[in-house]
Amino acid sequence: MKILTLNINSIRAHIESFMDILRSGEYDVIMVQELKVETANFPHTVFDEFGYNIKVFGQKSWNGVAIFSKYSIEDTVMGLPTYPDVNARFIECVVDGRVRLINTYMPNGDTVESAKFPYKLEWMREFTKYIEQYLNSPEPVIIGGDFNVAIEDRDVWAPRNYVGIAIAAPEAREIMNQWLNTGWVDAWRALHPDDIGYTWYGYRGRDTIANKQGLRLDYFLCNKVATEMIKNCEIDMSPRLADKPTDHCGLMLELK
Repeated sequence: MKILTLNINSIRAHIESFMDILRSGEYDVIMVQELKVETANFPHTVFDEFGYNIKVFGQKSWNGVAIFSKYSIEDTVMGLPTYPDVNARFIECVVDGRVRLINTYMPNGDTVESAKFPYKLEWMREFTKYIEQYLNSPEPVIIGGDFNVAIEDRDVWAPRNYVGIAIAAPEAREIMNQWLNTGWVDAWRALHPDDIGYTWYGYRGRDTIANKQGLRLDYFLCNKVATEMIKNCEIDMSPRLADKPTDHCGLMLELK
């Protein structure tokens, strides 16, 4: 099973490049974030020809998450169950009757002085409580998505430029490290312990990709059972290199 997580930064704005991914048939499951469209207005019919089952938790103009799967999709949960939230940031399901996926678009938080920053931390802490039940689960559980946290300085192209920015804030990093310290495995880092790899490159400025001016914000976290199934995890640059690109690369996880 090959799984892709991708922040599409508006499914409507980047629908052609996204359809190229579907058309390739490379991925069995695609976890999409930042749809920026209401559930009722999601363009399901456009994707009918590709044969994916689709579950959508959308929101007008902001946020929104979806799961595309060549396999069955069951036991779907929309919205973080422990945290009432007007924002569409969480969708959970079981694919193929055997792998539980949590697709999340975590809050950005802006700056540490912003009113959005306490919301970011509160959301992440509630998420921490929720995922505790799955760490030692007998079923494989995989959390994927845009976490909006660069967990280490080496995940930031110029750390000095991100002092006071929420995605590199010590408080947010501490929460993510708590997940790893309890046993969740960062799949890409586990296979690339010494590498620099970015999943986001901004639109501003020229040659941000060539100059390696990026951030690692997208992750797959695996529980203990899922960790034993990891075959490969690589950054897929193609969505960022498309003619009309999103600002994120894809992240691919292949299971044994």
